[in-house]
Amino acid sequence: MSFTQNIKAQLARQENGCGFCDIAELSSVVKLCTGYTAREIVISTENEDVAYRIQYLFERVFSRRIEYINRNGIFRFYPGADFFMKEMAPKLMLYNSGKSNITPRPCCRAAYVRGAFLGGGSVSDPKVRYHMEFDTRHESYANQLCGVLAKMGIGSKITRRKGRFIVYIKEYEVIADILGTIGAVSAAMELYNISIEKDIRNTANRQANCEVANIEKTTKTASLQIEAIRKIERHMALSELPETLSEIAEVRLKYPEESLKELGERLSPPLGKSGVNHRLKRIMKIAEGL
Repeated sequence: MSFTQNIKAQLARQENGCGFCDIAELSSVVKLCTGYTAREIVISTENEDVAYRIQYLFERVFSRRIEYINRNGIFRFYPGADFFMKEMAPKLMLYNSGKSNITPRPCCRAAYVRGAFLGGGSVSDPKVRYHMEFDTRHESYANQLCGVLAKMGIGSKITRRKGRFIVYIKEYEVIADILGTIGAVSAAMELYNISIEKDIRNTANRQANCEVANIEKTTKTASLQIEAIRKIERHMALSELPETLSEIAEVRLKYPEESLKELGERLSPPLGKSGVNHRLKRIMKIAEGL
């Protein structure tokens, strides 16, 4: 079962905060799942948990049961055109998407977004990327959903794809906040845990890359220092250098892979990293002049 399917299974079993929440949630589902033809009106979904939820909400809102037909994994409801136009559309406020009274309370706004997710929502596998979207049929529905999300303090964007309007969010904190608010608490926690694991892994990778870069830098610098010392040796004995420089030159030749700190610890008396670096720079300057 995918991450999205798990979320929808959780949401399909949520209890709403008030009676109007049932209306808000069913309205949102119906807007995203209803198709119209010249002969009939069909509410359809490919998710059986969503089909059960529609059936449950329908009984709660209209005090009557509506059955669905399973055809090749697509669950279809046929409410009838007269009932849809005379009772469903007015009560669910399907044709006044510009008005805000579909979500009068915070709990109703959460219910509306839950319905939108059940009807056309999805979340990408957070191990791969952070992306939540709501696939809507009409621009007015997309705008209304963005408005409801905005009242919840959540920013979203709309894009068009194959003639449909997609409301989407990409920030993992925002996606987790939405999931927690609409009732998918365990999915929100899973998302947070995955993000923490990613941060830890990315930090470890950055540290490893930094260490590799430092090793490469140290190796390159040591190679240049040794080359300078060898150049000096071709012109004079190292013992002809000042004692402090001849000592560090011999230690560098003997321990080509060691860091400046380690080289300094081998001197007598020991010398700090900056002191070692200063002496080696003097040696390289002498080599340049030869």
